[in-house]
Amino acid sequence: MTVKQLLGLRIKELRTKIKLTQAQLAEKVGIDPKHQSCIENGKNFPSADLLDKYALVFNIEACELFEISHNKPKEHIKKYLINVINNCNEFDLRIIYRIVNSIIK
Repeated sequence: MTVKQLLGLRIKELRTKIKLTQAQLAEKVGIDPKHQSCIENGKNFPSADLLDKYALVFNIEACELFEISHNKPKEHIKKYLINVINNCNEFDLRIIYRIVNSIIK
């Protein structure tokens, strides 16, 4: 996944967290909704000025826009979890099972 794609996912995540549509966010930061869509889809990269505007709307520091390590691709997450599970002892595995089971319910 490219930096543009990861940043786009992060902006989308922050936008949905404050319950804004793409059009509403675009209006708040002063861009065309199509440009907003392209940013969230990883086709365009926002300017530094636009990043500052996003930070104001999301009420975060601009550097927090780049906290994108948790937006790993699904396959990366699967491999990581399988590796963790394969290296667990039985006790830890049962705890993980209970946690996952309670989240799914």
